[in-house]
Amino acid sequence: MSYKKLLFVCLGNSCSSPMAEAIMQNLMVKTSLYWEVDSAGLRTWNIGRRPHKRCLRILREHGLRSDHICRQFTNQDVRYFDYIVAMDEHVYKELLLWPGLNRGDGPHDCDKLLLLSAFGQKGKNAHINELSPIVKLKNFRMAYYQIKECCKELILSQRVNIVQYELPSSEEDEMDEMGEEHAQDEMSLDENPLGPSPSEDGELNTKVDINASQGKQRKLCHNCKQKFMAAL
Repeated sequence: MSYKKLLFVCLGNSCSSPMAEAIMQNLMVKTSLYWEVDSAGLRTWNIGRRPHKRCLRILREHGLRSDHICRQFTNQDVRYFDYIVAMDEHVYKELLLWPGLNRGDGPHDCDKLLLLSAFGQKGKNAHINELSPIVKLKNFRMAYYQIKECCKELILSQRVNIVQYELPSSEEDEMDEMGEEHAQDEMSLDENPLGPSPSEDGELNTKVDINASQGKQRKLCHNCKQKFMAAL
């Protein structure tokens, strides 16, 4: 799996970009991708502060949290991150003026600058509510789902390998799997009463079924990726 570094950018780094950061980090866990995700703001308003209380509340409602400390976007970010993801068109246009992100610096320099709303379903642009400390809580709730759907499409656009883990649904299921494995071990012992036979280098030939204890895992095809992401 390719390793990527993503930075979400909004104006103050207190509402939409830390929310996108937390959402994307959660999707990374569920899709078994190992990307580095961060967020920053173009202004100095909230440097050193936590994200806005409404942002943190919405994340808690979905079982997420954020330990992010608001910071300002820098030239070092342009050099370090593979993708700079603007949270709205105003931020996108302002980022186009930064050295290393404008179209005049080279044929591929603007490839790392992305607009999150461009990753709508079926290739269409999505609508993401603009967030600020004066926006009502219901707008934060709507923006959460809008941002999440765009983050899913962003992942799918990268054509990365997504692995789905199928863990036992309960302790009983896990015990059943362990029981079946134990029965197979007893059958093998009946066939060979002397126990496991040593290999050529003198070590015992013991089979360890990792899937029995950690669940099954499978790499998803393109259609399965879309169905799996839609269910997240």
